Amino acid sequence: MSAQKITLLVVYVILALLALTQSGGAVGVWSLRILVLLAVVHAVEVIVFFKLCRRAGGSLVGHLLQVFLFGVLHAGELRAQAAGNPNNS
Repeated sequence: MSAQKITLLVVYVILALLALTQSGGAVGVWSLRILVLLAVVHAVEVIVFFKLCRRAGGSLVGHLLQVFLFGVLHAGELRAQAAGNPNNS
């Protein structure tokens, strides 16, 4: 897993913790709004990159889950893999 993906997971965990622990305050409300916005954007990316995930081989569900979590980062890795550049994954 790339450093960029790990960083995104850490950001998601921080936002979720803030949303849960600070639910009554502005920080908690904004953390939740950001998480919901990210979920909507990444859901759209799943639809946009569905064909790319299908052509990539391997687990379609795994690729779709990674696109939902990491968006264009995973799509870029799939494109690099399709172009024959395994160093970008």
